[in-house]
Amino acid sequence: MASRPSNPRRGARHLSLALLALLPWACRWVRPDGPALPSLPPRHRTRPPVVVVGIDGAEWTVIRRLWDEGRLPNLRRLADAGTSAVLKTAYGASPVIWTTIATGRTPPEHGVTDFVVGGGNGMVPVSSAVRRVPALWNMASRAGLRTAVLGWWASWPAEDIQGVVVTDRAHLAVDRIVHPASYLPALEREREQARNEYPDLGGRLPSPDPWMEDGAFRDRIMAHEARRLVGLGFDLFLVYFRTVDIASHRYWKFLEPEKYPGTTPEDVARWSHVIPAVYEATDRALGDFLSACPAGSNVFVVSDHGFVSGPEQPFVIVNTERLLEHLGFLVRKGDAVDFARSVAYPVDSPNHARLKRLRLSLAGREPGGRVPPDQARAELDRLAQALEGLTYESGQPVLRISRSQLPAQADMAAEVSLENPSLTVRAGGQAYQDVVMYINRISGTHDEHTNGIFIARGSDLAPGARAGGISVLDLAPTVLYALGLPPGEDFAGQARTDLFTAEFRSHHPVWSVPSWGTMASWRVETSPVDAQLLDELRALGYVASP
Repeated sequence: MASRPSNPRRGARHLSLALLALLPWACRWVRPDGPALPSLPPRHRTRPPVVVVGIDGAEWTVIRRLWDEGRLPNLRRLADAGTSAVLKTAYGASPVIWTTIATGRTPPEHGVTDFVVGGGNGMVPVSSAVRRVPALWNMASRAGLRTAVLGWWASWPAEDIQGVVVTDRAHLAVDRIVHPASYLPALEREREQARNEYPDLGGRLPSPDPWMEDGAFRDRIMAHEARRLVGLGFDLFLVYFRTVDIASHRYWKFLEPEKYPGTTPEDVARWSHVIPAVYEATDRALGDFLSACPAGSNVFVVSDHGFVSGPEQPFVIVNTERLLEHLGFLVRKGDAVDFARSVAYPVDSPNHARLKRLRLSLAGREPGGRVPPDQARAELDRLAQALEGLTYESGQPVLRISRSQLPAQADMAAEVSLENPSLTVRAGGQAYQDVVMYINRISGTHDEHTNGIFIARGSDLAPGARAGGISVLDLAPTVLYALGLPPGEDFAGQARTDLFTAEFRSHHPVWSVPSWGTMASWRVETSPVDAQLLDELRALGYVASP
């Protein structure tokens, strides 16, 4: 088994100048100030494809617990036939880590340093446009290899590569969710099939739990696409699954109830199935996908981080539409607001957002608006008084009202209080059971030291190879090595050649290029679904409420 070089950047330079001269495209790889990476002439590849499966938040203690119960057979077979290890993580934030995995570069270099980035109108979720350096799919495209990228975090908007990109926003109503554009009809068919499938999570979830529902829908889309595409001749295939992370944040206390004294046996009996069920759904998707992979595929299964128990952070879902209806401020006409009969309405989706944006049905602004402009201040006073009278059973207010420093499109803002929440709320002597829809206390957590999982198996990978010490920084150079491509000398990690068979290593000496360059077109992108994505990040405790 080959040993790791003491200096990865000097040790990687084993390719002679004579061999470099045989590769006419090699000298064009370094474009530190150039535009987005161009395609190079196709290269003929005879090796099995390289497959990277990302499972956000997968944790070894949960996997081993489920293995002991005879569950997760596909992950178990993969690990038993190949190699497995703890994957050392860094940075703590998922989009930062997944971008590091895809680029081999550190956050200050690749440009994705948080879940959000500042735009002209405030913070927006990170996107592919923020990334300053090429990712594996850009590198493979430059070498003439075909790549499929499915669901990778911060892959929207879809990039122009030699292959297919189905972005992390493929489940949402937004443009540029796929490349090439001609692939969109096929994606829409798969998306419709995924929408009609029952979310296989082992039983009912709290209703509503829009983040679990969105995550499960997104994962079903990626599972469909992965099964369909993986046998179509791609050299590199990357697919990412999200819901394990969402479930672990929201339901961890039911997995380790002894660490949360306030958790009742009834709640444990009701919700302890959720995290195992999500792992099993992901394992089934993995098994279906692997059965469709070409024989001998070199498969890497990784997570960006694991999970541990943490202090509970409450999150409360309040249905603002229903509240305004109860209080007499909102009248609906079918699925729409009847502006001629309403005084006020919420701008946001009723079950999202801790900060609620409210607007008057103002004459001359809303179609058929009821409130004359000269009565706007009086109606806002009346609305604020009614909302401030809404309390939890504890007597704490449900909403805190603001009429200054308002967010866009709002005449009034109402922030949901997290102090002693209850499902029953009271206003004017009335008790309402359908205004607070769901109370969740985020319990699972992670940081830059909560390590992930690494499993690898394939015809070029040595069964039982010792993968100890492998890091998220090593994944990009290792994947490039598996493809026969060089890592950059500016990469933060090194290719783990010791994971490969002696035969593969003998035919594939380690070599490098100075750099794969930069993406000169980096910028901040906004989209119509930014508010919805920010709500999800707040619900998982990643982004503070405004």
